[in-house]
Amino acid sequence: MTTTHPVKERVTTIGEGGRRFWLYPAQFRGFWLKRRQWVSVILIALFFVLPWIKINGQQAILLNVADRKFVFFGLVFWPQDLYIFWFFVVAAVVGIFLITAQWGRLWCGWACPQTVFLEHVFRRIERWIEGDATKRKRLDRGPLTWEKIRKKTLKLSIFAAISIHFANTVLCYFAGSDHVVYMTFHAPEANWNWFMFMAFLSFVFFADFAWFREQFCIIACPYGRFQSALLDEHSLIVGYDARRGEPRGKWRKGQVHTSGDCIDCNRCVAVCPTGIDIRMGLQMECVNCTACIDACDEMMRKVNRPEGLIRYTSVRQLDQKNRKAIRPRSIIYSALLLVLLSCGMWALAHKRSFTIQMLRSVGESMRVQDAKVINQFQLKIANQTADPLVLSANVPQEFELITPLPQWKVEPQSTSVVPVFIAKPISEFSHTGKEKVQLQFKQDDQVVFENQVTLIGPSS
Repeated sequence: MTTTHPVKERVTTIGEGGRRFWLYPAQFRGFWLKRRQWVSVILIALFFVLPWIKINGQQAILLNVADRKFVFFGLVFWPQDLYIFWFFVVAAVVGIFLITAQWGRLWCGWACPQTVFLEHVFRRIERWIEGDATKRKRLDRGPLTWEKIRKKTLKLSIFAAISIHFANTVLCYFAGSDHVVYMTFHAPEANWNWFMFMAFLSFVFFADFAWFREQFCIIACPYGRFQSALLDEHSLIVGYDARRGEPRGKWRKGQVHTSGDCIDCNRCVAVCPTGIDIRMGLQMECVNCTACIDACDEMMRKVNRPEGLIRYTSVRQLDQKNRKAIRPRSIIYSALLLVLLSCGMWALAHKRSFTIQMLRSVGESMRVQDAKVINQFQLKIANQTADPLVLSANVPQEFELITPLPQWKVEPQSTSVVPVFIAKPISEFSHTGKEKVQLQFKQDDQVVFENQVTLIGPSS
């Protein structure tokens, strides 16, 4: 295979001495851009709308870490349900492995929030205010004029407003949209912790989209670093067909050209959001955004040459060999993903609507009184449903259950802790100093849960 290989030994946006090269990606149009724009519209709409959708009286997605309550599309999870999360979290990691092995950095170019907001929101606003790449570069390098102050102030003000709105939406996912609305109409000191969290997020988002930008993908994001371990020669990538494109040659209208199809216009470099030259081969900085594909296809049409000089392909296909979609690593990843999702769905299907824990009280959990051995417990009931939960408990006849109330009512989506005493005459207590007792919990006179606890007492 005749290819050109990367020759730079540093990141494309960093020059000699560590100085940053500021990128000015050119504007373009094309087949893939239109589809990415539609995907971005859907993703952005979902991001801003989901916190305001109610399912079974609950926010569609809520990650309330403070109250240890997590809601996903009507399903409520508590800390005791974290084992279910394990299956889905590991499944998500395996899913990323599978997607990368099959379709390369599809996530980075199409669905990553960094790419979606930067390319389809912030850069569009920047082009609307400051103009195309040439005008933006001239404005940045030019003297400080009133026009420059006006455009920069307007741009950064809009960036700040979007960042604040973005941060408040993220806050809705952690604090709840209703609580965010409540805090909005109260002084910051009334909810100081949440206010500082929102202010910090606003600053981070503003700094990222206004200044850090592609550096996040190149420097901070770990995904680009370990993708080389996930890709193989069959993985789908955005690649340059060197067999067809080389040797490069400038195009002149009316002349006979003996060079390759690449006319060395550098249009693919001009539109790249990370500043790389895709013709130098697969690089860590490439996020598979397809910008170079659209730009190159546009130039090929202008010079009456076939499209696809830069395209979705694989290393095998660039080497004129067959690409295998099904191979050992994809089978292993798919099998692991299926097993993890199946286990997670099974655990979800068997998830109880409530949980009951019998915890031995701290301190004097056992005492002898009135010729009885009395053990004290803390009964912790978590109601995960949208309806009140009313429970009662029974013990065998030789034991006595002492509680403040004959029934326990637990409000929806809440937890109740009730002191419970279990007694047995000391004359009937086991000489080993231990007794096991089976508790039956009933709801509407039906046994819904059984739990066995051990009583301790004086031994002979």
